Amino acid sequence: MIRSLVKDPLSYFQSYKNYFVAIYLAFLSFPASDLVFIFSSDLSWMRFATQAFITSGVLIAILWGFVSTRLYLYPEPFSLKRILSSPVRPIFLIYALYLVPMILGIVAGWTVPSAILTDPSNQVTYVLEGVMLPSANLGPILLGIGAVLVTAFILYPLAVLSRLRSRFKDKEVRQALRIIASAFGAISVTLLIGMALAFLGYSIRGSANLLSVALIVVAVRAFRKPTFLKSFLGVVPSLESSPTASHSDQTILIHGPGAEKFGPISKYIIDGVSQHNRVIYFHHDDETAVREGLSRRGIDLTKFTLKGSLRLQSLESIYPNKGMVEDTPLELAQELLAEAKTLGSEGLSVVLDYDDFAVRPLHKFVQHLTDPRWSSPDHSLHVLMAFDSAVFRGEEPSLAKLEGKIRTLDLSESMVTFSRTVGLSHEEITGRKLLFEFDPQGDSDRIFKSVLAESASNFERTVVFTRKGRPLYSMAIRQPAAKVFVLTSRVSYPKVENENLVLLPSYDTSLLLDALNKTIEAYAGSSFTIIFDSITHFIFTLGPERTYSLVRQALELMISDQITAIFAMNSKAHDQKTMATFENMFDQFQKSERN
Repeated sequence: MIRSLVKDPLSYFQSYKNYFVAIYLAFLSFPASDLVFIFSSDLSWMRFATQAFITSGVLIAILWGFVSTRLYLYPEPFSLKRILSSPVRPIFLIYALYLVPMILGIVAGWTVPSAILTDPSNQVTYVLEGVMLPSANLGPILLGIGAVLVTAFILYPLAVLSRLRSRFKDKEVRQALRIIASAFGAISVTLLIGMALAFLGYSIRGSANLLSVALIVVAVRAFRKPTFLKSFLGVVPSLESSPTASHSDQTILIHGPGAEKFGPISKYIIDGVSQHNRVIYFHHDDETAVREGLSRRGIDLTKFTLKGSLRLQSLESIYPNKGMVEDTPLELAQELLAEAKTLGSEGLSVVLDYDDFAVRPLHKFVQHLTDPRWSSPDHSLHVLMAFDSAVFRGEEPSLAKLEGKIRTLDLSESMVTFSRTVGLSHEEITGRKLLFEFDPQGDSDRIFKSVLAESASNFERTVVFTRKGRPLYSMAIRQPAAKVFVLTSRVSYPKVENENLVLLPSYDTSLLLDALNKTIEAYAGSSFTIIFDSITHFIFTLGPERTYSLVRQALELMISDQITAIFAMNSKAHDQKTMATFENMFDQFQKSERN
């Protein structure tokens, strides 16, 4: 069983959280400097406490400006190396100008004697306490610099976050950014008022510090919201084909001979009914054989038929002239869609079980299958076209053209699924977290192929984390239902290549976990499989301890029983102790056989 993992589900956002921790710790120097003024009348200690106060304030301003800029540029990295190696961008210059009063404030506070007034006659009245005590006041130089600093502290992050906020439609993200910007804006105003009153001989620093710490807590709570972080930081390819892409609601199923086709067809029917669609099944086989095949796969034909959810009809009824391509099926699909909506259904799911039926020459039939009238503008018409693989034997150019326009699930080569190799049914293996220990000389390719085939045959999504050059990469990019994250050193931030392919920095585990987290959130409510290829790569690049932490956090994110996870690991590359360490993290492990 999976062991108990780190309790904080956002532990991989340490890079951002640490900035807030640093800002909070810097704020603690404010009440500490107050204590010096209250309990010590030594002028040198007062000067030092004021210098610490100034340094902490500058540090807070620098950190908050940096965080704001980094959030604005995300997912691009923001560092000195990035600034020096990239073309000059306006945001870089603005941030550099923002830093000018910060640097001047520190330099003046520590090097200019007149910047801090420590005359014994300088006293301030603590308003709430009602007492007058000696104090070190800011001189005109620091007051001028401080006014510019606080103004910059208010305006720059507020402007950056407001611009950032306009990019998002998500209400919670927009609200969180508003809260964060408002909290730090209020802190800035509080500090400015405190400075002005101190110059006039009145101190409210205790109250101002308490209010500032409270506002910091408010900002951190808004930033820590999981929904905000998932929506903002995660990078994930689209769930489905782009709505503007042609044939995005069509699927081609190529199957072998026999009744194995009824497995994926039954899953398609169940999915259609669960989405409140009406399902029409046009079959080429004898109807008795179709009914028997569907019943064996769990389809309650009587129930679905009486409810009007499913109707069986002969393929010949829409292709009356065998050997000829006509518009009848296309026109009928649109008529049936209108009828389904009239009867209260959300849409129409059509199964065209051609089996070995085809019209020659095949390239004309392919034109018919890719006709845009098989879809609807509102994506309420979905079509599954099932063919025996014999139809395309010797017709590879026509098949390639079809695959280029419509997503194709080719299950003809092997229907041996992964669950069978471990002695379980698909239902029993769903939700398990498995370690796949492979031998480089073994049959790992066959295992990966069976995992992809199982997901495809159940019309489930597959999410793959791998590298180019790996056999799994070649298999996954050919599978329409697979979303592939390619781990590479060519990029320093996530880069979307296409709707199903994203490049991720191979050394940045936080970005990998961000992508995983967003994927899980996006696919919530449906069963899918995640393949992680491989643990071995990370052990050799990051080290065993960091890899263990990465896998541990990934498993914590995948706690749902709707997520099946398979982590690959080269059993010949590690000693027994290392293998045992990772084996203990999983439900069970599967070993590949040597060829």
